[in-house]
Amino acid sequence: MEAVAITWEQMVQDASGTIYEDWYEEGIRCIIQRGPTSLCAYIGVPLNHPLAGFEYEALPIRVHGGLTFSDKGDGKYRPEGFYWYGWDYSHCDDYSFYYDTSPLKGFDHSGDRKWTVEEVKKEVIYDAIYDFKKLVTLAEKISNKSV
Repeated sequence: MEAVAITWEQMVQDASGTIYEDWYEEGIRCIIQRGPTSLCAYIGVPLNHPLAGFEYEALPIRVHGGLTFSDKGDGKYRPEGFYWYGWDYSHCDDYSFYYDTSPLKGFDHSGDRKWTVEEVKKEVIYDAIYDFKKLVTLAEKISNKSV
């Protein structure tokens, strides 16, 4: 069964924290959700994984705007039991949910990009997961190396 596309209008109405996609790629958990101003994407590993617990600035992951988040799941916005690395789609030339609910007078955002869940998922699969898998493999090899 093919997934139903989520419209921009629907995302604007949804509450922050609404999860649109939640899947696994070779043990890495992936989530796309509505953030306060834009879509956000997260990739996570179990808390006992050797890659868990690092600051997001330490990981060289190619994503839109760079990683902006790292922390344990809180059970409210991100599932518990995982350490999450995330990023948002609210950067220069990105259209924000905020513009539809509280327009800023005097600013023209008509040329800004309205990211879709499908576009974000493609970036997660083809960029973020590719880079993250390499780090996961390296962290596991280092962790298993006998001294």
